[in-house]
Amino acid sequence: MKHGINSPTLPSLFLHCFILSLVTFGGGSTIISMLQKQFVEKLGWIDETEMLELLTLAQSSPGATSVNTAMLIGYRLFGLRGALASAAGSALPPLAIICVISLFYDQIRSGGAAINAFKGVRACAAALVLSVSLSLSISLFKKKDYFTIIIWAGAAVAAVVFRMNAIFLILAGFVVGILRFILFTRRRKQVNL
Repeated sequence: MKHGINSPTLPSLFLHCFILSLVTFGGGSTIISMLQKQFVEKLGWIDETEMLELLTLAQSSPGATSVNTAMLIGYRLFGLRGALASAAGSALPPLAIICVISLFYDQIRSGGAAINAFKGVRACAAALVLSVSLSLSISLFKKKDYFTIIIWAGAAVAAVVFRMNAIFLILAGFVVGILRFILFTRRRKQVNL
């Protein structure tokens, strides 16, 4: 973790989450890529391995993945106070925006400019999701953790080719990870005997 000018504080955590949530369109995957770029690459408050672990936990939990990820980053940095600060920072902008949009929903829905604007935002969001996916995948290959690479490849094939539901992929990864832990624990016990 960096110290000095970029040292994390509760107000700065809230502010970073608030600004990212305010200016990021395209859903949870987009804001997750922005959280990764901000907290890992730019600020260095957490490393890539921690980000992968936090993202895995966030996707395995009920609720919005983007808010879950921000909460876990906050919890990692400041405990419960950090989780609350980052959750508030992540949730307030969309809540306010949805309240305003609901007042003008009929006018927005019937406007061709708004529809085309959202198509442009969707294209940029897809590029951001691809960017963070590549970045996280490359970090897996750099570590040469072949077990994780095999799981990654299997999940990628299941998601892209067979269009398997993300919930089943996460549950399968969870089960395989637990089985690996049990097998390695048994092997260590046998070696120590």
